[in-house]
Amino acid sequence: MNGGPPVPRLRWLLRALRTPRRPQSLTVLVLLAAVAGVLLWRAASMDSYGQNLALNLGTDLVGVAITVFVIGPLISRAQEGRVREHTRLDYEWFSAQVYGSTSNVKVLDTFSNLFGPQYSERLFRGIRSATAHGARVQILLLDPDSLAVILRGRELGEQSADIRRDILRNLRTLSQFARRLDGTSQQFLEVRLCSTSPGVTLYRWDERSLVSFLTVGRLSGEGVQLEVAVRSPLGVFVEQRFDELWQQSKPMERFTHLPLTLVDATDGRREFTCRFIYVEDCLYVAGHDLVSYMARHRLDQLSAYSEALTVQGAHELLVIDDETELHGLLIQHFAEKYDASATTFVELRPAVLVTE
Repeated sequence: MNGGPPVPRLRWLLRALRTPRRPQSLTVLVLLAAVAGVLLWRAASMDSYGQNLALNLGTDLVGVAITVFVIGPLISRAQEGRVREHTRLDYEWFSAQVYGSTSNVKVLDTFSNLFGPQYSERLFRGIRSATAHGARVQILLLDPDSLAVILRGRELGEQSADIRRDILRNLRTLSQFARRLDGTSQQFLEVRLCSTSPGVTLYRWDERSLVSFLTVGRLSGEGVQLEVAVRSPLGVFVEQRFDELWQQSKPMERFTHLPLTLVDATDGRREFTCRFIYVEDCLYVAGHDLVSYMARHRLDQLSAYSEALTVQGAHELLVIDDETELHGLLIQHFAEKYDASATTFVELRPAVLVTE
């Protein structure tokens, strides 16, 4: 006989035992244990006490085994196909579910009020608790510079710039939170950006999910949320969609910082990590250490390289005149992306290839 089936059940039991319990549950458990102890103590004077105790404990253990390994899985399977409707996305309620998670937390959305000032701190407490118990937290939002942002803006009847600002606010909040985490928790938190509209939203905690669809004229969080089991047909479909987008996405760090190597024709090379913005398909970087390094070298002897750039190879460095209209536009875009100021910008322009 194959002994494989009990293994998943044992894992389920161990995970259930590791799941944090609410204080009310612990209080009830302590009271029941105390009552049981008193009853056993008072029954100690009975005849054949040891035999009666062994008989009753044995019978109870058999009942527990049947409940855990037979009745429990049957109930769980019956609940997997059940769909519970929520009239809207309750961010506080979801944060409470995250707090007790022990395996996986996932969020898929264009942007989310979950990371706004009203709900973010409660969510972050939940993420700290979840990562402390070894749960992997994956957050997937829409790339603010993608065409999908424009399309979603049209669906909502808003300007794409408004959607972009909402995503940027989410990213700044998540970036600040990630920096506050310790090294152990940081390795369990991943934030990535996708350039394709997901069509659905997903808010998952362990083996349950809230699923909704991106509708026209209304934010997804304002519509009906379907609470389903991850292993249900709808849950499997949304999980597959999440995994597809996750594989094609890029880390949040690649949107906020650009690794750059400056090569001097006569003086070696130096590595930098720069903040950057795109304006009309042109790339501009900013950074005090970068500008300081350039000031000490001849620009015609410098070239820039980065594996993160779409166009590979050498790039020229052109300092933007601070009295031009372009400079004012760059300041505006930089402040919108980073909520910070910069005074000097350098354009990275692909070197022109001269051929005969």
